[in-house]
Amino acid sequence: MKQSTGLLELKRSKEVEMQSRNEMIAHLKDQLQETRAKTTMERKYIEKECQVQKVMKNKKCNMTEAELQAELENLQIQMEEETKVNKETEMWVKKHHDQLQEKVEYWMDKYEKEVDQKSEELSTLKGTKANILLKLQELTLKFQEYDEVVTEDRAQKERAQKAAEKAQLEIKSATKIQAWWKGVMVRKGLGPYAKKKGKKKKRGDPGTKKEGDEGKAPSPNTNRH
Repeated sequence: MKQSTGLLELKRSKEVEMQSRNEMIAHLKDQLQETRAKTTMERKYIEKECQVQKVMKNKKCNMTEAELQAELENLQIQMEEETKVNKETEMWVKKHHDQLQEKVEYWMDKYEKEVDQKSEELSTLKGTKANILLKLQELTLKFQEYDEVVTEDRAQKERAQKAAEKAQLEIKSATKIQAWWKGVMVRKGLGPYAKKKGKKKKRGDPGTKKEGDEGKAPSPNTNRH
């Protein structure tokens, strides 16, 4: 999830940066177009001025030679000045145009390089994301397997504990039964706790017990208190 959010933020950042650079390039192109328009207007103005000068020259054809000579010198001075200004203007325009062209080329080249770089980074991030998802799936499967093993082990321990508790209870019950039976044997004088016989009793005496009944234990159900 964090990887996806990081990719979206990186994509938005690059889109904003690309939009800013596109706006800069558009601005530089507008300046270049404005400079070209200004140069065209100046050229038209100079051509129109030349035409006006030509008309003026035609009107002064009837002037005297001295006036024409003076006017010619004046016009030559003006033309030299205008030529100088025109050359300076053209040099400035050319220099400014070259600078703008260099900037446009620089930004276009930088834009293309950065787009390629970010595309590679994005591809790398996608590959990393795919690897992370694959590892996550593997870890999820391992976790499920471990969880099943732990659950089975816990169940086995619970069963073993219940079996041990049951065995302990059976042992305790057997111990109690043995203690009870021992008490019965002691009280009744049975088995190893039988009393020593005195005088032999006559056969048929009610107090005489048959052989084989002497060590016979009574049923726990009949003698349990």
